[in-house]
Amino acid sequence: MNVPKKPRYEYAKQVGRTFLKSLNIKSYPIDPIKIVYLMKWKFEIDDLCGEEGYTLYNPKTKNYCIIIDNAQGIKKQRCKFTIAHEIGHIIMNHYTSFDISSLTDDDFRILDLEADIVAGEILMPYISIRKNLNRNILYLANKFDVSYSAMETRLKFLDLYNLCYKNNSDIMSK
Repeated sequence: MNVPKKPRYEYAKQVGRTFLKSLNIKSYPIDPIKIVYLMKWKFEIDDLCGEEGYTLYNPKTKNYCIIIDNAQGIKKQRCKFTIAHEIGHIIMNHYTSFDISSLTDDDFRILDLEADIVAGEILMPYISIRKNLNRNILYLANKFDVSYSAMETRLKFLDLYNLCYKNNSDIMSK
C-alpha cells in the first residue's frame, strides 16, 4: 500500500477518538505509558542519540516496543507526547500497512502528522476540551498535563481557539 499523498486528518481524528473510547478512560490527565502496558506492548527508555523516540515492530510476533530517549532535561509533557505519537503510528497501522524501510522523507512527514493528530486525540480529547471551553488555556494545559503551546496548537487544530479564554484577564473582562 502506498502512503497517502497528504495526511488523512479526519481519519486520524476518528482513529484516535475510537481508540480512546475503547479504553474507557474517564479521568485526566491521561498517562500514555499506562496505555502501552494496557495494550501489552513493550516500553523502553534508552539513549537514542537525540532521536526523541521510535517504535519497533516484529511482524512475526506482531509485538510492538516503544522506545523513548533518556536525555536529561526533556520535560515530562514532551515525553508523554512522544509516547502518544508512537501509539498513533501503531493504531494508524503505519507499521503493518507500509514498508517503513522504503519511505521517503515526505512519506515520513505525512505519517508523522497523522501520528501527531492521534496523539492530540489521546492526550487532549476533543469531547473533554469542548466541555471545558469556559476555562482559559493554561487551565486546560494543566488539566491535561500538556504544555501551553501544545494546548494552544490543539485548540487551533480543532478550530476552538477563539472560543477559549486566552488568560484569566479575558474571564474578568466578560
